[in-house]
Amino acid sequence: MARKKLYSHLVKPLVVKDGPAGLYAKPRVWAEGRDWEGFAAHFSYGFFKKPEVCHPLSGAVAHPYDEVLVFAGTDTTDILRLGGEMLIEIGEEREEHVFTESTVISIPKGTPHGPATIRRVDDKPIAHFLIGLDPEYKATVISEKSRPAKTEGNKYSHLLRLLRTYVPDEKRAAASHVLEDTRGRSKTGMGYESLMDERGVMHPRDKMGPGNADDLVWLFGEDLQNFSLNFTWGFWSAAGKWHRPGEGHLHPEEEALIFVGLDPDRPDYLGAELEIAMGKEFERHYFNTPTCVVCPKGFVHLPLITRWCDAPYSFIVACLGDVHEAPWLSEEDLEDMDD
Repeated sequence: MARKKLYSHLVKPLVVKDGPAGLYAKPRVWAEGRDWEGFAAHFSYGFFKKPEVCHPLSGAVAHPYDEVLVFAGTDTTDILRLGGEMLIEIGEEREEHVFTESTVISIPKGTPHGPATIRRVDDKPIAHFLIGLDPEYKATVISEKSRPAKTEGNKYSHLLRLLRTYVPDEKRAAASHVLEDTRGRSKTGMGYESLMDERGVMHPRDKMGPGNADDLVWLFGEDLQNFSLNFTWGFWSAAGKWHRPGEGHLHPEEEALIFVGLDPDRPDYLGAELEIAMGKEFERHYFNTPTCVVCPKGFVHLPLITRWCDAPYSFIVACLGDVHEAPWLSEEDLEDMDD
């Protein structure tokens, strides 16, 4: 008889379903904390193939928690290219902001926002995901008829940031040395600091491991209005182990490892099969459909291996800390955990 695995409950297939009423026009990936073992955030993921309105379909919403809204292009040859034009309204003033590059919008709790309007989609779909920093979606809905006229201004422009790993202009020539926060902590905690180009894009495959990302961006609390969040967006297309530096690690915060496909017409298609080790026992788990692996605080996980890859896919880290503290664990460290 096969041995029952200890951590199967932490491997969650992503589910496409209707989200909250009036938020999006069609079903998309939607997950709340109750779907992910009590994870202290909620998540949604989907695509836009043509102009439309979302978040919400009419009027505006305000949440009692911080939230990030990410609009990312799916051109795997240029991770920073949005391939379209977007507009979002922010604040009670309905301040309009237009952008044409992949962008993250940090919405502090209580800030009215929406709708977001996809004005133009060029040759490739636009991916959109959100991370809300509460296990349950909650919103105050503000009706369209109760809102003032739209305005222009820059009161909220600081909430929009290009979807790239932020490097101050004066330090771009030494980009591999600037991924520390104001307290001197490594932001990635994994050695990605030396893999970034002058645009703020990481290229981990060459040095980090043969199965790692072609291109990757990583944003941290300092980039996101000091939210307790860091997250990634990137493209993967090769088989192999992701990390040469070590086997397992852990975090002092909860983390969700989210693997998603890039084909808007096949929401259940990942295009690859992956293997991840979980727990100090290095229990192996395998999946080949869009999946979230939930990592509680202090939970050992990795190594991560792409077993085969037929099509590019994306991976989103959602770690509930302002930086990604992720010490590699030695055999001695694991033995100490047993004591």
